[in-house]
Amino acid sequence: MKFGKNLILLTLLLSMLFLTSCKESIDPPKPEVIKNYFTLPNNAVNKYLVDSVSTGNEYFPIGIKTVLWGPEVVTAGTPYYAQIEQLDYADGGGTLQRMKVRKTERGLYYYLDTTGFSALIPDTAKPFIQIDREITAISLPFFAGQSWSAFKFNVVIIPVINCTASYLGSVAYDQTIQGHTGTVTAERIKYTLSITIPTPGQPAVNIQYTGEVWYEENIGVVKKEGDYFLFQFLGGSEVDLLMPNYHVRERLNEIIK
Repeated sequence: MKFGKNLILLTLLLSMLFLTSCKESIDPPKPEVIKNYFTLPNNAVNKYLVDSVSTGNEYFPIGIKTVLWGPEVVTAGTPYYAQIEQLDYADGGGTLQRMKVRKTERGLYYYLDTTGFSALIPDTAKPFIQIDREITAISLPFFAGQSWSAFKFNVVIIPVINCTASYLGSVAYDQTIQGHTGTVTAERIKYTLSITIPTPGQPAVNIQYTGEVWYEENIGVVKKEGDYFLFQFLGGSEVDLLMPNYHVRERLNEIIK
């Protein structure tokens, strides 16, 4: 009888182990879904309404920005797509900006021209520079409370230029987009750009710029609002502290495919 009871216990134990192993084999972890918030290559042409924003939150039309993408170009051994932005002012004239952008499943990156950065620090500190060559505009996947370093330029461990990004969650975009049907729910990213200019014998000069960019799945940028200087920096423009800064808003108004 004792042998029979032991046999029953052994059979039950083996059955439990078998069922557990079967459960583990049929319930593998679900693969992480990475959404596409910036399509590359992209044959579309996006048009944005551009306004300046007063301190009293009044909006004044500036003009229309046209954004399109060209072929791949290799810079510093890395392939980037050309991104061309043409701003036509309402009162005539315009400006043209060329950017270099690439993406992976994990993020969106802009090449940054750092040739003018050395002017911000004394010659004696230049051997100790640590600098990123790209701006990480998006880090995927998004999650609540997420933040990341978008760009850093340090001298030893002291930040001279530091750009951080924070995910603020989803928001409805209520602007009608010609060429696109359906509702748009965008993902909000806040960027903070801090610049510290060392001054020998005097306190350092600290400057800060902020702004938000809204990204929609399979469309890209649908809205920007914040400091003009910040958005020029995020696009990879050379840092020019003499560049005029003002509060600006850009809203996607039309997609031409």
